[in-house]
Amino acid sequence: MSIGMRAWVAVFLFALAKLPVYGQTAVLRAGSGPPEDPQLRAEAVRLVERANHLSTPAVWPPNVLALRFHVPNPAPGDPYDGEYVSSVGGFKLRRQEWHYGAYQVTQLRNGDRFNGNQSKVPMPGILQVLNHVAPIYLVHFDGQDIVRSITEPVEGTRCIQFDTVAGDHEQANEICVDSQHGWLLSIRAGDTTTKDSNYFPFQGSFLPGHIERWVGGQEVIAVDETDVLKDDYPPDFFTLPENASGFACPELRPPFPVNTPQPAQQSSSIAVVDVQLEGYVTDTGHTFGLRAIDLQHPELNEEAIKLVSTWTYTPSSCAGKIGWYFTTFTVHFKGR
Repeated sequence: MSIGMRAWVAVFLFALAKLPVYGQTAVLRAGSGPPEDPQLRAEAVRLVERANHLSTPAVWPPNVLALRFHVPNPAPGDPYDGEYVSSVGGFKLRRQEWHYGAYQVTQLRNGDRFNGNQSKVPMPGILQVLNHVAPIYLVHFDGQDIVRSITEPVEGTRCIQFDTVAGDHEQANEICVDSQHGWLLSIRAGDTTTKDSNYFPFQGSFLPGHIERWVGGQEVIAVDETDVLKDDYPPDFFTLPENASGFACPELRPPFPVNTPQPAQQSSSIAVVDVQLEGYVTDTGHTFGLRAIDLQHPELNEEAIKLVSTWTYTPSSCAGKIGWYFTTFTVHFKGR
């Protein structure tokens, strides 16, 4: 299952980049289940791709996207409510604002330059979750996915049950769509569920006015979303500070892993627990500023940070110039 749309654009700074690296391989195991029905898969693909098409605007004209979110169980010191606003004035003209407790950040882009000034307060992990679910969380079937069935649990809803198999890791998932309108209602990956509702029209497409992310039966975040057209911004709304040093990189070369060992298997169980961290790959290829963003297995965070702190990479570069790179690291705990 591959991930689709995201809420904000990745950019490269001299000495700072913000773009996650993704890479997976998978081998289907013998005995992982009955063969997949080609006609069933074709119908599942049709339902998902239709939903993706309905929620993907053909163009993004000048607009203001506002995400007002509530966190039922915030981290110590963090508030219950926050807001993210993205204002787009045209091609390469954007202003992003985060307001969540002590994390008060405004980033501006004007052409190929932008304001790279960062808050002294680290980005709270819940904002990474917000990034995943909004403006909408879209997925596509890939070679790791095996469609098992399509059901209609309630009238007006069609749900696709499928397994994702990656090496020894097999996960049961489900995608539900609205039978009449075709848009996404929910995506369940293991015990993580994203729910979309209150769809509204935007540029020939439909976006969810309300989004929820649940993990292990507990609500992690609830988001109310609006997106309206706007082109009457104040003259200086996208003006960059004179000391703005960031720039968008047209020739970005991400870091490449050199030594990224995974934890030793602890038991005969084939169960795999993935723990995600965020941080930097420095200009020397070492990791720095690691912070756990995992919400489900906090007992493994310290071990994951200790391990990833030993990882090394070839550093990233922009137009041949080496710089730091902000990314996400995933640690696979097998047999836990």
